[in-house]
Amino acid sequence: MLPLPRLVRARLRTSSSRAAFSARPVAPRGSDPEAGAGVSDAIVRLVAAGGSNLEADLDRLNPALSHRLVATTLRALTDRGVPASRFFAWASLRRGFVPSADAHNLLVDNAGKVADYPAMSRALALMSERRLLLTDRAFAFLAPQGSSRNGSVEDAARAVLKALDDVGGPCHASGVFSLIKALATIGEFGAAVAVIEETARTARHYNVLVAAKCKAGDFIGAREVFDEMRKSGCDPDASTWNYLLGCLLKKGRVAEACGLVESMEKSKNDEIPNSLTYEILAYHACKAGKMDSAMQILDQMFSANLTPRITMHTAFIKGYFYAGRIDDAYKYVSDMSTRDSHSTNRNYSLLAKLLQSSGRVIDAGRVLYELMDKGLRPDHSAYVKVAKDLHKMGRGDLAAELKSMFQSFDVHPDDVG
Repeated sequence: MLPLPRLVRARLRTSSSRAAFSARPVAPRGSDPEAGAGVSDAIVRLVAAGGSNLEADLDRLNPALSHRLVATTLRALTDRGVPASRFFAWASLRRGFVPSADAHNLLVDNAGKVADYPAMSRALALMSERRLLLTDRAFAFLAPQGSSRNGSVEDAARAVLKALDDVGGPCHASGVFSLIKALATIGEFGAAVAVIEETARTARHYNVLVAAKCKAGDFIGAREVFDEMRKSGCDPDASTWNYLLGCLLKKGRVAEACGLVESMEKSKNDEIPNSLTYEILAYHACKAGKMDSAMQILDQMFSANLTPRITMHTAFIKGYFYAGRIDDAYKYVSDMSTRDSHSTNRNYSLLAKLLQSSGRVIDAGRVLYELMDKGLRPDHSAYVKVAKDLHKMGRGDLAAELKSMFQSFDVHPDDVG
């Protein structure tokens, strides 16, 4: 299939006698999940009991704090509806421990669960002070199954928005975006729209709703959001169009997808369509086995001076490979080494992995040899798997040559015995 230079026969360096399968690594102290759960349970019991001596009780317990333990404890407190602010403040003062951004988000979630919005404001102020971003994890309490609040989700969202507005600072923008995303994720689109109307009618905010509708397969609902964007004076961007395009193609509505692309091409925005648009089209063509159509899309992309992402190359290589067109997969990889040189390393490495996993180990070695002959280092895991399989099939001579070339890239020579 592929040209392979004469392999240099060289003796293999034997593995170190000290390396043995019986030499098991010792698990670090405190890594036992059950022990960690026990410590977390003890902390939760103390915090739930409350009292004026809580901090002293926690000091006597003297747990070895870790990000995992603190996160587990915060989630447990939230599940039980127990305020976590005192525990968080105590943990923050422990020498050598700084709560993670995730822990701060969990603290906001806890305040929302117990409907303590003053506590939420304090948590948000702390995040702004430390320039930490809010994520939708901070608003998980809005989900009906996880909420013990009285009143509607809209009321809770309004209270969160007020807290964000009062605090302001760096976390305000990420908080508004994450709030909209959290509401859309649980299907509270009315509340999400209300937040958008209260804050800013931006494409980024509306796109959260479009993405959620498309993920649920609701193209009609996504199109309604799209139309609402335009009515409100907010122009859809490339991401908006691409969400709609992907939704249509997943549903097999190819004719409508083509019509949508034509509308995109008529857009006054020079960034529409973008590289992801072509990737979506090519991906679905590859998935359907229409490789020639996919190649036409790729050619159009290059003509538009757009560079494919590595995920697009992956779709082509796998599309050819799983269709049994191995030579075409190799030709694609070879051609892309000149058309898109930045992808060369990963494309060759992927093809080698596919060949190796399908039992075509010598062909995989040829692909890696050609890549290294170009002066490029292959993916380490691909090299190791191919070299080891060559040894197993009695072709240590081929493995030795690959090893000799790979060592020139300043790696450890004993990676493969």
